[in-house]
Parts: sequence; C-alpha cells; structure tokens
Amino acid sequence: ASEVTLIHRRNEFRGALDSVEKVQELKNAGKIKMITPGEVVGLNGAEHLESIDVDINGAHRNIPTDYFIPLFGLTPKLGPIANWGLEIERNAIKVNNALDYQTNIPGIFAIGDVNTYPGKLKLILCGFHEATLMCQAAYQIINPGKKYLMKYTTVSGIDGFDGTRKEAPKAVVKAID
Repeated sequence: ASEVTLIHRRNEFRGALDSVEKVQELKNAGKIKMITPGEVVGLNGAEHLESIDVDINGAHRNIPTDYFIPLFGLTPKLGPIANWGLEIERNAIKVNNALDYQTNIPGIFAIGDVNTYPGKLKLILCGFHEATLMCQAAYQIINPGKKYLMKYTTVSGIDGFDGTRKEAPKAVVKAID
C-alpha cells in the first residue's frame, strides 16, 4: 500500500510491549499514520469500499480508503458493529461456518470470539483457522476467478512488513544412516 493508517480507540495500547514498540517505530519512521483515539463508525461505497467514517474525539472525519482490515482485541464487545444490520445471537455475530465465516451481509465476515455458530469454541487457535478460510473467500471476492496458490510459510518463508524475507533455517541437524 502507498499509505497505511492505524486507527485505535484509545491512546494507550494493551498489546505485547514488543508489538507496541514496533508500531511506534513504524510511526516514527513515517511508514504508518496513526489516529488515536479514534473509532471507525461507518464503511462507505457502492460496488466496493470507497471510504470510512471515523469519530475522533467527537469530531466526524471521512477518510478515502481502499481496504479496511479490522483487528480484533482481547474482549469480544460488538460496540457500533451491533448496529450494522448483522444477525446477532447472544451478543455474537452469526456466521456461515460451513464455508467462509461470512455474515448475513455478503462480503462482511466475522472471525474469532465475536462470532457464533453451532459448535463454536472460543479459542485463539479457532480464530486463526477461521481467519485462513475467511481470507481465501475474501481473496475470491477481490479477485474473481483468479486462482489462489497456497504457500506453506514453514517451507517458503514470508515477507515481513519491513520488506525482508523471513525464512526458517534449513540447517541439517543429523543425517539418517
């Protein structure tokens, strides 16, 4: 992306200290913009996302946006999302777990502790599983008909946010006789 903006609902962060320090470094280096405290209160667009509405200390601001990636926190409180017209059951968003964790609104997904479906387990591991399936479905929405090639990061590595390639060492521990 040519520009990334992080919007956080308060000035203080409760994440792992290492993560908070990395965000501070990215901000100081001018690699990301930050809005704190801020709350995304609306998504706008006709055929695709065009902008988001943000409440910043009571002031409304509309920000042109190509992509919106909400990150979940430590508690599954719905907040303003509860008013988006999503199907809610026992304070959780109902999803189609048989396919892609999409809600009753096409193109809107819910993963992690904020969602519900028959047999739901509120475990971090389950949230990661839900995220992988949701990302594949979202990829097809963004790139209709384009084949997605699954890459195993344990074998091929992954590109870090800083642009460097992260790979597991391929050292031989011991040969088998």
